Amino acid sequence: MTPQTKPFRAEFRSLLAIAGPMGLSQFAQMLMGLTDDVLLGSLGATALAIGGLATGTFFTLTAILAAVIEAGGILLAQARGRQDHASLGTIITSMLVVALLLCVPELYCLAHVDTLLVWMDEPEAIRAPVTDFIRILMWAVPPALLGQGILTTALPVMGAQGILMRVMPVIAVVNGVFNATLIHGWFGLPTLGLHGSAIATVITLWCIPAIMLGFMARRPELRTALRPRAHDWGHTLQLLRTGLPMLAAAMAEVTLFQANSLEAARLGNSALAAFQIMLGIGMQCFVLYLALGQACNIRIGYWTGRGDPAMVRRTAWAGMILGVVLACVTTAVLALGRYHIISFYLDMALPDNAAAIRMALSLLLVGAAFQSADAVQVVATGILRGQGDTAIPMVLAILGYWGVGFPTGVYLAFHRGMGPTGLWYGIGTGLVAVFVLHGTRIMWRMRRQSTP
Repeated sequence: MTPQTKPFRAEFRSLLAIAGPMGLSQFAQMLMGLTDDVLLGSLGATALAIGGLATGTFFTLTAILAAVIEAGGILLAQARGRQDHASLGTIITSMLVVALLLCVPELYCLAHVDTLLVWMDEPEAIRAPVTDFIRILMWAVPPALLGQGILTTALPVMGAQGILMRVMPVIAVVNGVFNATLIHGWFGLPTLGLHGSAIATVITLWCIPAIMLGFMARRPELRTALRPRAHDWGHTLQLLRTGLPMLAAAMAEVTLFQANSLEAARLGNSALAAFQIMLGIGMQCFVLYLALGQACNIRIGYWTGRGDPAMVRRTAWAGMILGVVLACVTTAVLALGRYHIISFYLDMALPDNAAAIRMALSLLLVGAAFQSADAVQVVATGILRGQGDTAIPMVLAILGYWGVGFPTGVYLAFHRGMGPTGLWYGIGTGLVAVFVLHGTRIMWRMRRQSTP
């Protein structure tokens, strides 16, 4: 083994050691949503629609705003690379300050969600219960941003991602028990139906930071490093400069999929059902890529802080290779197992489902073809963010998603008669465009760093 090969393989192991627990943690979070849907489905289709729309709105808004807090992970990783341990506590304080500030716009948006529902032409029978559900979920905003948002960002940077791996699967089970208990009135408690599910979600989201802090309290090095210290406006401003472009990029990506869902609805119920199946499967694959992208973010941030461009390049290549390998696996699963996948969503024997099944089979093949593009663009984004480069990539992401992806999908779907398949070709084209733009940015930075 050559001296160059050894650190390269070590970087593979380092990325996998971070990405594995984070991927499991994020999968457990998705499982919580699936559990909620199943339990609400036992109350009927209307309850499922109300709960799904309410929780989807809450978690989507939280995820977009949490992108600003995630920028703190970049600052923490770079500080660790510089061996600047004194700054870790002040960065945590800045993350707390920013998270507290972000509670205000989220609570405002959730308090006025009825206006959004009116704009979306949702019927009154849906608007009122969704609004009531979200007003209960508003009590979970502080733990989602102040607790879970900060801790799930900071712990992997400190090499404590194992805490996430231990806590989140247990929380998924606890969430299911709380939901079933409060929805159906188990153990002598009142039967609360929809409101019981909302209350259970609030309780679960408060439990997550409490349990994580309990694990942290048992590790003196984490207590010392992550203990909030005196506030530093310099770190807060740096956090905002790095995080606000990340928020804009996240919003561009989320709204792209939401807009395409609305376009799919114009094509009929069968087309919308097929599109939603592919969207759900795509999100599950995306969680895997996101964990790897966040691992690259952390490792690139560390080596950037150390001032070691050679290791930055080595980590970038390792991340890209792992992304392609992972995408090959998901591509094979989607392409070869699409009949089995669709059977989980639709009864293949019902004639009424034939059109949706036919469209879904086509969509899964298209989605499989673009898995590599999705994986490498997520990894490329993590590489740039780890270097603190977020403003230009934000512009490039908006150009790729909305300048290329969305108009391409609309043109193919409605002007070339390709239906939902055309919409997904547009999404895939947008992913390719973002990767090409971000990849070009990475190569430019690497050449610049290697120039004496």
